Amino acid sequence: MKFVKSVSASLVLTTAAVAVLAGCSTSSTDTKKETTERPTINIFTNRIQPNPNSEVIRQLNEKLGVDLKITAVPDADYDTKLNLFVASGEMPDVYGGYVTSSKALFDSAASLTEDEVKQYAPNIYASFISRVGNQKSHILDLWSRDGKLKGFNNGALGNSLPYGVAIRSDILKELGVSMPKTIADWDIVLKKYKEKYPNNYPITVQNGGEAQAMYYFLSAFGVRRDAWIYKDNQIQYAPFMPGMREALIQLNKWYKAGYINPEYYTMYQNTSAPADEFVNNNALFYQYYNTTLQINPPFDEGSIGAKLTAKYPNAKLDWAPLPTLGDGSKPVVANAPMFTNIVFFNKKLEKDRDKLHKIMTAWDKIFSDPELFTLAKYGLKDTHYTLVNGAPVTKQEFSTNDAKAKEGFGWPFNGGFDATDDVNAKILPTFVKENRQKLLFDDNGLYSKKNIDYLVTTDKPTVEGPITSESGENLDGKNQTYATQWNTMYTSVIVGEKSITDFDAFIADWRKQLGDELVKNANRLYNKK
Repeated sequence: MKFVKSVSASLVLTTAAVAVLAGCSTSSTDTKKETTERPTINIFTNRIQPNPNSEVIRQLNEKLGVDLKITAVPDADYDTKLNLFVASGEMPDVYGGYVTSSKALFDSAASLTEDEVKQYAPNIYASFISRVGNQKSHILDLWSRDGKLKGFNNGALGNSLPYGVAIRSDILKELGVSMPKTIADWDIVLKKYKEKYPNNYPITVQNGGEAQAMYYFLSAFGVRRDAWIYKDNQIQYAPFMPGMREALIQLNKWYKAGYINPEYYTMYQNTSAPADEFVNNNALFYQYYNTTLQINPPFDEGSIGAKLTAKYPNAKLDWAPLPTLGDGSKPVVANAPMFTNIVFFNKKLEKDRDKLHKIMTAWDKIFSDPELFTLAKYGLKDTHYTLVNGAPVTKQEFSTNDAKAKEGFGWPFNGGFDATDDVNAKILPTFVKENRQKLLFDDNGLYSKKNIDYLVTTDKPTVEGPITSESGENLDGKNQTYATQWNTMYTSVIVGEKSITDFDAFIADWRKQLGDELVKNANRLYNKK
């Protein structure tokens, strides 16, 4: 069973655990004698392994009083390497996981107390309190095993915010149509687009995994590829919901009409393909347009907007609403749970609380001090980044992960977790803050909770862990075969290799053999409302 960990294409982080920074500083409450040697802190992270001899790392070590020893692997290798650490019994000092991580991984982590976090990571703790609302006890329980708190974080705020959709408003004007709001509107727009550009495909979906395919249009039908959706006081499974069948019928019609790029599925294997199609004028809209991206010029160097307007100076972007059926229902949007990720500390640190507390204190500083946060994320001012309207913007030559690794910055920030609100207020670009306020936080925003049904909120039940039968049998494992077949069935119906009758037969068998039991137990375990 797949669980939503991130929708950010970012996402999304989708396979790797949270990346963290640790260091040390002196606390007045420490009772042990301070050593004159700088402790080495072993950190396991993903994606970017910074050059230990870089100036950025040297400055971070100096400011934090530590020697950082960082091991990083590609996202896809993270869990495998972490399991090898667990098997060897030699864990790094700091590593990341999820609420759904294995018992062995939780057992490898030091037990903490809430008071300990509050004392030695006060800013992280305050940030957590401000974001968790009335779910504090529930979240702490998710991070605990046998009544002991095993890890902590302050919430992946950025991941919990839904992405938007950027549409070519200049093309809409050229076609003589208004911004589409319903599926019926989209029928008209897509038809006119194909007539105008017969060799292009208006629908070219974003990379990032099968679960993201066509999410934009599925949202109108109240479903998401393989999500658990709380509706009518019940947790429902999207593949079984009537809206899924209706959505697939609609998407198949559009595929036959030539509106959907026939290579959309294979584009998942090339992360640059969807952006390339969009900036090359081969698509009408860009799915998963993050609110951290610009919609209006002047565009940052290397951004999607900059690349598009460099080739097509008259191109204009606008935010597009998620479509509806026009019947008063709200579209759904999948947003990642804010508190899925956890920062763990090596269990051996239970016997060296002094070092544990120093790590927690430095972790607190890096995510709550604007100067340290900027150094770790953006590197050196004027060398690696410049200030644009008061906010740091990475120079184009340092925008790749390889360049960041060589220069020693960017490695703790791969989507698992967020800086405090005070830091964000100081370092986020003005347009990001404006995007979020206008689109997400204002009641009338296109992607506000008033206009869209968020799948994950603190006021509704969500499936947050394994699904087991009353006798303790793991139903997730049994469901893997059907889930794999569902991936194939989903795409096959869209492209016409399977009929809707084939879909009906498959879903009926799935529900009979396992699906209904899965849904029943999901509600038994997680529908506590």
